Amino acid sequence: MLYRVRIGQDDYLGRAEEVVAFMAQAEGAPGDDIDSYMEGAARRLKEQMGIDGIATSDPAAFLDSLDEHGVVPVQTFEEPSDDRVSPEEALGDGPVTLGEGVDPHDIDPL
Repeated sequence: MLYRVRIGQDDYLGRAEEVVAFMAQAEGAPGDDIDSYMEGAARRLKEQMGIDGIATSDPAAFLDSLDEHGVVPVQTFEEPSDDRVSPEEALGDGPVTLGEGVDPHDIDPL
């Protein structure tokens, strides 16, 4: 699962662990690592805003609970597939798909 979190002008995109690691590096962020950041952020939210119950068990739960409590908007996306297909399977063999005279074997795969 990929997460996108926007805080002010900062936009974080990646797996939950990556996003929280980026957030932990922001200026003034509490803690020295992901775990201490999540604990520090949850503590700050409780002390300063009265928001209780921010999950700190893992980065995904942390981001989900930030979203549930309305702290920051969090979007989730499925990760792209690692599957690769041949140009013939992906593009087909008709003239509309490839154009006249184009052979699928001439297409450089990604």
